[in-house]
Amino acid sequence: MARELTDLGLARAIPPLSNRGIYIVSPIAPIHALSSQSRTFKSRFPTAPPLPTLLSTISSSPEPRRWDHFLSTFRLEPSVLPFLMRQGWLTQLRQFYFIRVPREIKVACIEGVADHVSAERDAEDSILVDPYRATAEESRWIKRIAEQVGKGGDEVSARIFGRFVKYFDGKTAKEEILRREQVEKSELEGMVDAVRTVAGIIIAEHW
Repeated sequence: MARELTDLGLARAIPPLSNRGIYIVSPIAPIHALSSQSRTFKSRFPTAPPLPTLLSTISSSPEPRRWDHFLSTFRLEPSVLPFLMRQGWLTQLRQFYFIRVPREIKVACIEGVADHVSAERDAEDSILVDPYRATAEESRWIKRIAEQVGKGGDEVSARIFGRFVKYFDGKTAKEEILRREQVEKSELEGMVDAVRTVAGIIIAEHW
């Protein structure tokens, strides 16, 4: 039923909420309804700051903050976040990953090329859009990145990278990876940091 309502445009899918998540004012927030929604918000959450004040504080922070920061700052009720998400005022800022293949990795994987200098000149950095369906050549690049991470002394991260590479398509959020693979957040973040040292991954944040 939920899928059908979503497909019909009568419902909106919302990822599981967390006080540790980062939420921003939605680019498609219903600004036209701010006046009426402010009255509803005040009636429902009388001890909270006015809705315009809360939204302004969230959007004007120097950098996006976790929800628990605002929760403690304004002593908000736990139900404030679900309300703001349902009404479309907030959206979650999530982290996604892309595999970046540096030029040096490509050159190191070139085999049977007579003019190695020419091949090196023509090689450019690449972003893999679908590592799950990597070609034979792309698979060699991915393997080489993992080897570079391992050579840096972090064999655990190299193994995790090889296992998670299918998720680094820019479409699978960090939270979804953690949920599917049942790993600690620190393990995923440690692996990402290790791969970044060899310039093999790009982090993107969007809603």
